[in-house]
Amino acid sequence: MKPLMRMFISTFTVILLSACSPNSEAEQATNDSKEPTAEVEADSTQEPTSPESNQTNPAMTQAEVIESIRTDLKTNLTKLLPSELPLQNDKYLTATITSDESIYEVVFYESKEPTAINHETSAEGRIIARLHAQKYESKEKADEQIAFENFSELGGQPIDLGYGITGYQDAGAGSMWTSWNEGRWAIAAHTRTTDGEKGEELAKEATKFLETHTLPIPKTNGFAHIDVYQSDNRIAWQNENVVYKIDEVKDPMIALEIATSIE
Repeated sequence: MKPLMRMFISTFTVILLSACSPNSEAEQATNDSKEPTAEVEADSTQEPTSPESNQTNPAMTQAEVIESIRTDLKTNLTKLLPSELPLQNDKYLTATITSDESIYEVVFYESKEPTAINHETSAEGRIIARLHAQKYESKEKADEQIAFENFSELGGQPIDLGYGITGYQDAGAGSMWTSWNEGRWAIAAHTRTTDGEKGEELAKEATKFLETHTLPIPKTNGFAHIDVYQSDNRIAWQNENVVYKIDEVKDPMIALEIATSIE
């Protein structure tokens, strides 16, 4: 082949290859820069995270709260808790708890918002009740905490409370007591001497309630102190050398309701 023809073919080949090659480096850089831009635009279209989506304490039922309390209590004692507590409409149950191998305490609160157990705001709500359990050195020491009394042996003015139960009224130092026994329980309703009829009414209301509701079975004894003026309601019972006590309840009948729901 002549030299002039070879030169023509080589030049034509270079031109052909250039036409089939990718874009110039500047065009390639421009193309490369387009993909990240698309990613940024895609991210900018995402919905902002709602504060509610990070909520870690959704509303739980009473049963779920109580079961959570039972799980969180770290103790060797039998974990007795109420199955239900009275709440106002649109309120939620929460609690603060403490426990070790021989003691536990649960303070139940009513909160405006769902609140985790032992949260820093748990104690800001209204107290519903406190449940305290403690193990003593012996059954005798536990029995001393109950101070059980057989009122039929102590005397006092007999009074018919209905349902075959006799109460005994006793007054002193401005106070009046209407007291009676049901099984291993000693129960006393307190009022002032100026409101004696209110104490009798409370005793009869409690007697009627306990005909259809059962207090925990004590081993050996239990004692319930209910107060007309909602100032000192206490219910305590022993299980051998362990004493369980409910207090901080304003309404005496609600105190009995809580005690009879213990399980």
